[in-house]
Amino acid sequence: MPMPPAIRKALAGCQCHPPKASAEKEKFTQASLDHAFCGRVLLAEDGPDNQRLIAFFLEKAGLEVDLAENGLIACQKATASEVEGNPYELILMDMQMPELDGYEATRRLRQNGWRGPIIALTTHAMVNDCKKCIEAGCDGYFSKPIDRAKFLSMIARHLGEAVRG
Repeated sequence: MPMPPAIRKALAGCQCHPPKASAEKEKFTQASLDHAFCGRVLLAEDGPDNQRLIAFFLEKAGLEVDLAENGLIACQKATASEVEGNPYELILMDMQMPELDGYEATRRLRQNGWRGPIIALTTHAMVNDCKKCIEAGCDGYFSKPIDRAKFLSMIARHLGEAVRG
């Protein structure tokens, strides 16, 4: 069965299928990544060490980070942010969490109308894992451990115009 075009397009932006490097994407240096962004990010991650590391990278890059320890809390916080009129610009979703995993949390958010980007974070780096994340409703995929420059480059692609010139 051929892969649907929407999934093929989404897979092209996954870390497991990185797009061809361009001068524009390679412009990120360690120094230029500091305070390069603005906006709010929901980080759904159950591991305290990963929470601290990823939040540090995001905050150093200029983003405001809100934490959710599991998928259920992530759904509640994302929904509340929309109701309050201040939705997150991006959701980073660990796919293996207690209470409600990232796959089901993403499906629920999409079923409830969430339109913002959701990026899967997982320790699994196989092509089928990436495809499973995209099929659940994620817009992108990034495998752990996190490489700061590659991670923030991926964040830039999904935040789009929220990047400061």
